[in-house]
Amino acid sequence: MKTEMRSLLTAVLSLVFAALFMAGCSLWQPQPGVVSERASMQNQRTANTLQAVQDLAESDALIRLDNRWLSRQFETVIEQRISSAEQFSLRKLKLEYARQLIWIEADIEVSDGQGNVIFAIVSGEVRLIFNPGHLEWSPRFSRIEIRSRDFNFADGIYAEPVDELNQYVLQGFNAEVADAIIQSGDNLIPLNPFPLGEIQVGAALPGFNRAPARHTRSLRGIFMVTGYAMLIEPSTTTIAVDMTFLADLSTCPADVTISRALFTGEVVSREPVGVVTSIDEGTNAAYFYSEIADAKRPLTIIHYWFADGVPVAVEELPVGQSERWRTWSARGEIESKADLWEVLVVEKESGCILHSQSIRSTEAASEMEAVDELQAARSFESLKQSFKQRVSGFSITTDKPDIALVEVRRPFLVEVVQAALADLSIDADFDATAFETGQYLARLQPFDEEEIVCARRSCPEAPLCKANLAQCKRFRDTRDCSSCLFRNPLNNRCVKEAVDPLCEASRNRQNAKYEADRTACIETAETAKRECDRLNAQALRSCQIESEFEDNVCDLVRTGLGSMKSGAPLAHVSAETRVNGKLSANFSNFRIEGDLDGLKLDMVLKPDLKLAGELHFSPASINRPLADCIVAWSSPFDSRFVTAPTVNNLLSSFEQNHSTLTANWSGFGLTVETRPSPLEAVFVGNPQMLAGCGIGLTVDQVEKAFSGEDEAFFRGQMELEIQPLPSKLHFAPATIELGGNVYSAEATLSAAHLRYRIGD
Repeated sequence: MKTEMRSLLTAVLSLVFAALFMAGCSLWQPQPGVVSERASMQNQRTANTLQAVQDLAESDALIRLDNRWLSRQFETVIEQRISSAEQFSLRKLKLEYARQLIWIEADIEVSDGQGNVIFAIVSGEVRLIFNPGHLEWSPRFSRIEIRSRDFNFADGIYAEPVDELNQYVLQGFNAEVADAIIQSGDNLIPLNPFPLGEIQVGAALPGFNRAPARHTRSLRGIFMVTGYAMLIEPSTTTIAVDMTFLADLSTCPADVTISRALFTGEVVSREPVGVVTSIDEGTNAAYFYSEIADAKRPLTIIHYWFADGVPVAVEELPVGQSERWRTWSARGEIESKADLWEVLVVEKESGCILHSQSIRSTEAASEMEAVDELQAARSFESLKQSFKQRVSGFSITTDKPDIALVEVRRPFLVEVVQAALADLSIDADFDATAFETGQYLARLQPFDEEEIVCARRSCPEAPLCKANLAQCKRFRDTRDCSSCLFRNPLNNRCVKEAVDPLCEASRNRQNAKYEADRTACIETAETAKRECDRLNAQALRSCQIESEFEDNVCDLVRTGLGSMKSGAPLAHVSAETRVNGKLSANFSNFRIEGDLDGLKLDMVLKPDLKLAGELHFSPASINRPLADCIVAWSSPFDSRFVTAPTVNNLLSSFEQNHSTLTANWSGFGLTVETRPSPLEAVFVGNPQMLAGCGIGLTVDQVEKAFSGEDEAFFRGQMELEIQPLPSKLHFAPATIELGGNVYSAEATLSAAHLRYRIGD
């Protein structure tokens, strides 16, 4: 009997557990036939995202965010906002991510300020919008359920809630909580998923300067989002992004500020009439208005208009020196169905961004298609498949983020890096206090007896020197800065062209550099002519003085030279030098080779240096008249560096180490000319030094008689060994700010992507 009862009880319990299990499953599985507002909202959001996926021209980057961290941010801000509201207090807050919908539900107490309190549950959704610099989240509560019964509230007596009270409480909650969060900017999550980075260049001059020259330059530019699609799942939110990159733009310094900026439909008496805050307020966002504060100098600003990240209009606007300068640009006759209009305010000369502002379309308040849970689930599965196909080239599609995962396609990265490097010109300055003291040695060999002139000579007039200007060519940057603003959609022909102001400014700067280089070249040629004239005049004066000496002195010197042993020097010569001034190594014309395979660049030494020192002549065993003459040549000299040695198309392959690409270079030698040469500097100002020898010597004869390892130095040619330092291209870490804490991750470069894994 007990066995039969036990079997019956087991069977009954099995049926009960089975029923409970089926009931539980029904709670989690989509319910066919059950039409709900939530399912309809999910279906609508899914349809919008599916359209966004189809509209993506490219998927340049993929971002995956852990929803738990997003929820903490939402909850913290909402709880803080509710705690500061006098009318409301929070009992419980719940967030749920499901099928393109972030559902939010708050259990609250509502006070009327008269001691009456009611209980309600408000619910709605959190909308997410992606921008390159932040993630924008906007809470909106659309439903309310007041759970109190038989209550007094706001001078009314209620048996149960009525619609007017529901709307009153709901509107008040949105105003004090949801709207206040947006207006305060607390709904922005700073996110920098696409940092650029920096490049470091430098050079060393062993034996010439003790301290290597280095300089690091940040890469400049901004990313514009031309489209994105966001997939919201229970644990992860994934964003596929299509971007364009605008190089040579950066944030401006604080000496110029935009005190007021807005979209408007009309400007009257230099003031905007009305403010357009969204595209759906009408298509009359015809103007963008800017007020510049405390402009300490005249400048030109540019308004760049973008429609969904694509440039469509540009206008240059002059700004005078003023505490308050008002100006505006017109969008023009541009017809566009863009969901996002954005204007960048850029200072023309520096290319930096003073301000950016955008307006976005809001979803039309059309009726949602009423669907059940099953239909919403099917629509979402279809979206997931389309989204998966669209981002199939990324490797993180199934990876679980700690906080965030970011991956950028390598081909897009190459385009960005090349654009950011293209117009860079970087000077690395050597330490002006670290120049080495130079030591140079040579031998003065006997002069050719046949060149010794003992008879009186007539001195010819000094020949005329000419400035060689043929090498001072006039270069011009003739790049075409016109661009097509609008094309005929039928034949793709350009309808309207405009001049890109940034390109024009860059061209003007390049032409100014060309002109400055030509002016410097002409000055060098004219200086060389003057030095030539001085040398010729010295030669003439030396000749005139020498002709006055008696022939017997010359014969004595000639006899002494003839009696010298073969190879014996007349004298040993040494020089001690000091260098003062500025010296920099300039790096320009950066080019990325292949798929980040290597780096090519040009390098030039830019000297603004003075060379000073002492020449010391120590005669060997030679006759007295010549020895005394040579000893008198010992004296100080002053010279300067006159050439800028250039090496073009240096090429090196990249070595990868985590977030840095390094190009290592081989060292090489360069010849720098000094004018006048040390010997010229000594003799030009003292023509009697050579004339005193009585044998008709010229500077050229003395220079030819020098031999030894450093002989070129005495003739005005200094050999420098230059070792370019490794050029390092460093990718900056990606960052996200949550709860007042900034989380970051270093870049990792793979064969197909640049990846960031941001964790706690």
